[in-house]
Amino acid sequence: MTAPTWHVFHGSGEPRPDGWDSVPPPMVARTFTGGPFVSPPRPQPDQAAQLDRKLGRNGIGAHQLRPDDLDVINAALLCRRPLLVSGAPGLGKSSLAYLITRELNLGPVLHWPITSRSVLRDGLYQYDALRRFEESQVPGLRTDGESGLADYITLGPLGTALLPYRRPRVLLIDEIDKADIDLPNDLLHVFENGEYPVDELRRIRAHSPEVEVFTHEGRERVAIREGFVQCNAFPVIIMTSNGEREFPAAFLRRCLHLRLSKPERGQLERVVAAHLGDTAVEEYRDIIDEFVRRRSELGSLPTDRLLIALHVLTQATRVDGADRKSLAERLMQPMDTGG
Repeated sequence: MTAPTWHVFHGSGEPRPDGWDSVPPPMVARTFTGGPFVSPPRPQPDQAAQLDRKLGRNGIGAHQLRPDDLDVINAALLCRRPLLVSGAPGLGKSSLAYLITRELNLGPVLHWPITSRSVLRDGLYQYDALRRFEESQVPGLRTDGESGLADYITLGPLGTALLPYRRPRVLLIDEIDKADIDLPNDLLHVFENGEYPVDELRRIRAHSPEVEVFTHEGRERVAIREGFVQCNAFPVIIMTSNGEREFPAAFLRRCLHLRLSKPERGQLERVVAAHLGDTAVEEYRDIIDEFVRRRSELGSLPTDRLLIALHVLTQATRVDGADRKSLAERLMQPMDTGG
């Protein structure tokens, strides 16, 4: 099937030669003017290996995207809106961020794993006031003034993503449904305006208008002017949810919502081929059939359980026949089965 001409992301896992340059400019309402531009992050030595781990040999992740899925993803990219990806565990929601960064050549993915204690400030930046106080007691160690303060401020994953890059960063906000009830509402201003203040730096801007702090990766410093950050290219934000809660209507209006469904038989075969090779599909068709049957009868069964079972079987060369099927069944247990 030929991809629609308006799609800039095809979900193929193959890097586009033109990368993000293929994406048209945003509408006026989603155009930001932060600056001066920040240099793109230096490539990480293990970035290619990390993408291979997340996406498999052919780069297509833990699921195959349907045409309707690609429509929603591309709409989010074109409109510069966050994408809320929901669905059962094991469908490859998180891998979508890595698939986009590989295909559009957007560099290392920034990752913000959410817990019940996560607040907006955690995503924007951290100021280690306690460490600064403790080190202020060390003779000869300067902790005051601009240079001293900067050593204790580190931008978070969201704060780094909102720096004024020429090309957007990809930010994965993982399992946002685990967050405290206030976090989705607290994100509204940031998502709408693409900006945030660094309060500690705003208080000293009269005598220190520009201060350099570390980004989330901790490898390089960036200059913050007047204690304020505004993006230029709005980041590609992927938020995952396992469907454990409802979100406020105002939050949902700022996002596009993608609901991933369980992969069908043909999609499962392509996933197996991506991770284990084409021969695994031919050799283990009976195990794939069993996985499909158990998934429909026994409840939630993530795709990675099939991959685990097949990988073990490829190593267990002495297992065949009924023993092979029995081993696969033990490894393909539904997630809602008690221990």
